[in-house]
Amino acid sequence: MRTLLVVGSFALQPLLWLAILRSWLTSRSRVAHERHDFSSAVYSDHYELRHMLTQGVILGVGLSILTLIVGFSLPLNWILIYEALASLSLLILPTTVLPITLLVVTTLLAGVLGSSWLPVFDLQTLGLSTADVPATNFAWLFVIAFLGLGHWVAHYGGRFDSPRIYAKQRGKRIAGYPWRELLVVPVVTLVPGDWFVQGGLSWWPMLNLHGQTFAVLFLPLLLGVRFTVFREVPKAVYRHLSRQILVLAGLAVVLLGWLLWRPQDLPIGVIVLLVCYGWCLWQAKRYDHRQSFWYSQVDDGVRVLAIRPGTPANKLDLAAGDIILECNHRAVNSETAFYEALLQNPTYCHLRVRNMAGDLKVTETAIYSGAPHEIGIVLFRDQEG
Repeated sequence: MRTLLVVGSFALQPLLWLAILRSWLTSRSRVAHERHDFSSAVYSDHYELRHMLTQGVILGVGLSILTLIVGFSLPLNWILIYEALASLSLLILPTTVLPITLLVVTTLLAGVLGSSWLPVFDLQTLGLSTADVPATNFAWLFVIAFLGLGHWVAHYGGRFDSPRIYAKQRGKRIAGYPWRELLVVPVVTLVPGDWFVQGGLSWWPMLNLHGQTFAVLFLPLLLGVRFTVFREVPKAVYRHLSRQILVLAGLAVVLLGWLLWRPQDLPIGVIVLLVCYGWCLWQAKRYDHRQSFWYSQVDDGVRVLAIRPGTPANKLDLAAGDIILECNHRAVNSETAFYEALLQNPTYCHLRVRNMAGDLKVTETAIYSGAPHEIGIVLFRDQEG
């Protein structure tokens, strides 16, 4: 029963609800941009919110098993600072919170403030001081964060290719594929001290390990990436990025071993991890920019930007970046020309396509009778005037 109460207490944390609100606003903004750029949404469902509520929990179960195996613990002052900074960033920052930056800043602040930031209490007794937790535990925190983030990027990065129209490139409009998803991962954490009991929460589950008292708490760990792909296949960029993030998890393990010998090097170690994380993002951006390809308008056809799920276009052998040269044996070079060609045979679609590698292919499928606009192929809209 006590365990269920702790699980339920996770749902009462303000950070969780702020993240839900932020994810919903991000989803609304995406749908609004899709409707503005393409007349209707590419993905009309709020998949960002769905992922946060489902995949965050699934990932949390896996990471919590790891934390329980290693006996992972964090001081309460770190948790309070983290939740305050994370909540503040969700409220005032115009972009998705940078999860690793938040972890580093919290760790540095908790170490600098030490046991003097709440002089009313005896923090050492209550378990609020960072001195109650070995420095290696903070290295474990980054191992957990990088493992979770790497797994998330590998499996969901580029999974939903939602295009957005950006400024012109050499007289042509270009499309990019932004990713703005955010996860709240409930991670089981041990908190040293009996602050919960002294605070009147006598029902809270407590553990006694090696003569020390610990409370069990679900930490709402924020994970997310803010990234936009302009030239490469999005999934390829995120696979590249995820491998580098998982390497950072290995680097955090190396830091853990180092801190066993020199725990005073924790501030330098977490700053090094942050710099390496920034370097990984920069490398992923360079990996995308090295490609000569752009998701841009073309003169000798129409560029495919996305395929709407649940439409006839899902049966066509098409991918974002392909160029449709002919539709129903008619050459097309605009959205209007494409739909006019579809009307030549309102129940069938025959396409001649050139893919990103320059290879030609032919594909065809049945379509909704008399409804060519519901075929589900997302193209650049014709410019008015």
